[in-house]
Amino acid sequence: MCSTIHVLNRVQVDLANSQSFNLTGSKEDDIDKWCFAIAFVARLFVYAAILALLAIVVFLIMRYLEHLEDRRIEGEGGGTETNPLLPAKTMPITYGTCGEDLETGNSSCSSSSSGSSNNTSTSSEDLYDGKVCVICYDEQRNCFFVPCGHCATCYVCAQRIFNEENKTCPVCRRFIGKIRKLFAS
Repeated sequence: MCSTIHVLNRVQVDLANSQSFNLTGSKEDDIDKWCFAIAFVARLFVYAAILALLAIVVFLIMRYLEHLEDRRIEGEGGGTETNPLLPAKTMPITYGTCGEDLETGNSSCSSSSSGSSNNTSTSSEDLYDGKVCVICYDEQRNCFFVPCGHCATCYVCAQRIFNEENKTCPVCRRFIGKIRKLFAS
């Protein structure tokens, strides 16, 4: 096989001493050119094979690291940015838990006030359940404020607050843009 140094030594042209050049080549020059081309293609294939081998090694390392990360997450119990590492303690709320399920119409109370759940009169359970207006304590809460979304008053009291000069929510003191009425079936 021919070497590239041998080919480069034959190609030297001395431009300072000569006025004419021989443009024809010998058979040996053609063989040297083919050897040079074959050596170039062989190097190109070797470089491509080395690059492919490096890509495969990097892929295998990344796959191994991903597998380790998945196994580590499964072993930890799922603490993420949104979920705390330790779950919050749940305490049963017994104060004011007499509520009526609006979707099914069932009452979860075991006391004698289940017959008066549709009345607008105030009872101690309604006050503690958050069903009565915090302003007048006469009507049930049936509207909410936009944009804060607090549902703390009846529609009449909400209109009175909205028509005032201040127009702030009684819960968060945020500006009230609109009042929307709640319709529960």
